[in-house]
Formats: sequence, C-alpha cells, structure tokens
Amino acid sequence: MTTKRKSKRTRRKPMSNIRRQLRRYLRRFLTVAGCLIVFLIFWAMLSPSTFKATLSWMFDLSSTVSSSGGYDGIDVSKHQGKIDWQAVSEDGNIQFVYIKATEGSTLSDKRYATNIREARKAGLKVGSYHFFTTRRSAKEQFSNFRRHVRKSEQDLIPMVDVEESGCKRASKKQLQQSLQEFMDLVKSEYGYYPLLYSQYRFYNDRLAPEFNKYYIFIARYGNATPHLKGGGLYNIWQYTERGHISGIRGEVDLDRFGNGTSLSDIMMND
Repeated sequence: MTTKRKSKRTRRKPMSNIRRQLRRYLRRFLTVAGCLIVFLIFWAMLSPSTFKATLSWMFDLSSTVSSSGGYDGIDVSKHQGKIDWQAVSEDGNIQFVYIKATEGSTLSDKRYATNIREARKAGLKVGSYHFFTTRRSAKEQFSNFRRHVRKSEQDLIPMVDVEESGCKRASKKQLQQSLQEFMDLVKSEYGYYPLLYSQYRFYNDRLAPEFNKYYIFIARYGNATPHLKGGGLYNIWQYTERGHISGIRGEVDLDRFGNGTSLSDIMMND
C-alpha cells in the first residue's frame, strides 16, 4: 500500500509543477501588460502628437504623409503654434496657405493676425477661413469674420469650413439655408463666393449636390480620390492631416489641387 501511494504522488508531481509554472508565467504576463498599458496612457497624455503619429505609422501607413512632394498648399490655425514662415516659404511645393481667422459669432484665432502678417511678409499667397456653426446665425458669424479679415490683406478668396462638429443640431435644410446666407454675405463683401471646405462623408450627406456649383475643398485622408455626390468635382483635396514640412513643428494639413484647378482659380484679382 505504501509503495502504491508513493507511486501515485510521483505521477501527480509533474502536472502540479506545470500548473505552478503556468500561473507564474500568467502573473508575469499580466504584470508586463499592465505596465505597458500604463506607459501608453502616460505617453498619450504627455505627447499626444507623437503618440498619434506612431500609431499611424504602425497601423495606417496610407494616412501618413511626409514632405516628399505631392502637395500644393497647407492650412493652419493656432494648433500649429509659432510658425517659421520664412522656412515655409522656401518649400517650393507650397503655392497657397489658408489661415484660420474666426469661428462662430465671437471667436477669433489667437495667432491669426501674426500668421497672416508674417506669411505675406515671407511672400506666400494667403487666404483666411471661418469655422462655421449652426449654433449662431449666418449674419452674426459673417460680422465676426468681417471684423477680423481685411480684404486688402487677402491674396486668395475666403474659405468657409463646414464640419459635422459644428452642425450637429441642425437639419439638412437648416444647415443649407444658413450656409447659403453666409456665402452670399461673403460674396457681397469680398466679391467672391468662398471656397467651401468640408469632410468627405459629411459633404456628400448634407451639402451635395446643392453646393457642387462652388469651389469645393474636400478632406479625405488616404489615397482614395474623393468622389462628390451628384457629379460634383472637388478643386482642392486635403489628403492628410499628418504632414510635415520645414518651419512647422508637428503635423500640418497637406492639400493639393485637383480636376484642372490652379492657383489662379482661387486668387482675388482686384
């Protein structure tokens, strides 16, 4: 009997050791995984732009674009921080620059005055844009835009930025009516209808085909060419928000002309 019991224990011992080892490996794995998660959280909090760029490189190479060429212009706001406009002007690809001026009925970009002054001083062709919202009337927003954007300082026709984040509470009809009123006011003051910037899906869902007759600046990231509902043609394509050029720290939108559009089409000629 004693011999049999010893034999039984001997058979169980290897299985017991395996279980202990598996538990030990599992604890180590969970510890390493937990440390990695904490590291990623702190990385994302302390350096969001670097974190985002790294994820883009790892998982979405088609959306990550360098300054190797293929772009005709950029658009900027306070988020680009202090810009070395002289360095930007030395980039032979850049034919135009759009600078954020205002948003809604009261907000203005804190770097607008400096950006437009220094960009023009560096010899760049510049224009100004307004971030549109349906939370304020078209007249209030236009008054805000006109207060900050002087016609004499513009090389390019104005631009209106219409995105989902600013227009969530409005119906399609309300959005189109308010936007049309804003565009008419711009035409009356500056002599040109504004270039209409919007996101690819949002434009096709909420603005096409009614606004296809205007110059369209469409944001669609990656390599897939934009196709506008109703047979419309885009004039400028913002194909990435993760570009890098000399003179700007971090990321910047890169834009290219399309469908036969050239700089002369968006210039203010008087």
